[in-house]
Amino acid sequence: MRVTWTTITALMLLLCTPVVAYVIDDGWELFSKEDADPLVYTKTIEGQSIKAIKAVTVMDTSMKTLLTVLTDLSLVPEWIPVIGEARLIRKTNPDGVSINYMLTKFPWPIRNRDAVVETVIKYDEITRTVTMESSGVTGYVEEPDGVLRTPTTFTRWKIFPLEDGKLHVEIITHSDPMGRIPKWLVNVIFTRTPGTMFSKLQETVNKEKNRNRPFDETHVFGKEVSL
Repeated sequence: MRVTWTTITALMLLLCTPVVAYVIDDGWELFSKEDADPLVYTKTIEGQSIKAIKAVTVMDTSMKTLLTVLTDLSLVPEWIPVIGEARLIRKTNPDGVSINYMLTKFPWPIRNRDAVVETVIKYDEITRTVTMESSGVTGYVEEPDGVLRTPTTFTRWKIFPLEDGKLHVEIITHSDPMGRIPKWLVNVIFTRTPGTMFSKLQETVNKEKNRNRPFDETHVFGKEVSL
């Protein structure tokens, strides 16, 4: 099986084991080199063959610009090219909860996958930290013919400002892709994915700086928030 960027990113998006506290907490081991960017960590979960992945980087942008990019579904294909469709199903409510639909393209002969995702965005005014947790939910959209629905998914972003004006950006995923894909290959692919993803995300963020759109607090948080 040839490992391409399309395969790498598509596998990363297929998360069928929800992340819980034991994944997010301690126990991470550095996988990348100490001077790598991003830093990539792995964590072995008892009873499961797929490792959890954590990637950490520093991005040169403002919180408002990054959140505008992350929550603008029309931009998702720019930094995750395997996404064939991304759209809002239910806008963000005052609790910071929205419902989105994602269709992931796979190279033949692997079937395309889709997911309906509930995203919760929270802001801690004391630590100035934004967290975005996305979990798969059922309903809302019928499964298209020829597409395999991934019923559950979990990804967590953690973002906070640094003293130099840049941002600490962290993503945690724990996944077990469906299908006959060797588990060892999945682990290899997941550890290689973050570098490319963050690089493309930074490119999209740079474009957003030039657009200079006003920050839409209601779209992101569902209410006014003082970042």
